[in-house]
Amino acid sequence: MAARSRIRGYLSLSVVAAVLVAAVWLARTHADALKTFIDQHPVKGVLVYIFLNILDAVLAPGATLPLIPIVSRAWGRVPAALVTTIGWTAGSLIAFFIARRWGAPVVKKLTSMERVKRLRPFVPDAAWSVVLLRLVMPMDAISYVLGLFSGMSWQTYALATALGLTPSAFLLTYIGRTPVAYEVIMVGVGTGVVVWIVYSTRRGARPRRAAFPSSHRRRHAHSRPA
Repeated sequence: MAARSRIRGYLSLSVVAAVLVAAVWLARTHADALKTFIDQHPVKGVLVYIFLNILDAVLAPGATLPLIPIVSRAWGRVPAALVTTIGWTAGSLIAFFIARRWGAPVVKKLTSMERVKRLRPFVPDAAWSVVLLRLVMPMDAISYVLGLFSGMSWQTYALATALGLTPSAFLLTYIGRTPVAYEVIMVGVGTGVVVWIVYSTRRGARPRRAAFPSSHRRRHAHSRPA
């Protein structure tokens, strides 16, 4: 079962990587047409971009990264970063709501439960920890993990998420105005894939007895005499 679960995790990661590569190619190939559409339809362009970023946060983490160079050149760095943060935050809140409202049966249809389980030990108790996690963890996964396993309030989660995503949005829109924007995105995607494979392999090689320490402690506590 463990080997089958790891294989599913690798397949899920491969699909995400393939989507990202395809998105980079499509955005780069049609960059001029996309920028023209945004210039001619500013309101519609913002709404479509926010909607795509919501889908990014819920279903396909990183899929809208190739659009950042286009919107940063169309709107400027600061407006593009703010709109990107709004879209990511809204999508993260939706993922958090799905996990909190419907639980694992629905979450496993939207993302890899193997990823979610492996991130469970990182569930924080403090809002500042969420800010830090947002800088290093996959956007969809951490939203589902916190929705499933934390008792964090909506207000705290929303504020911490916005604060944690804002630096990345500004950094990416700054990179998006450079001539090597797409190359940087591809290197980032490749690095992320390699890091996750290495992490998953090392976590999967650990003894099974350490997998659920918290649940074991809860059962032990309940079994004590009153």
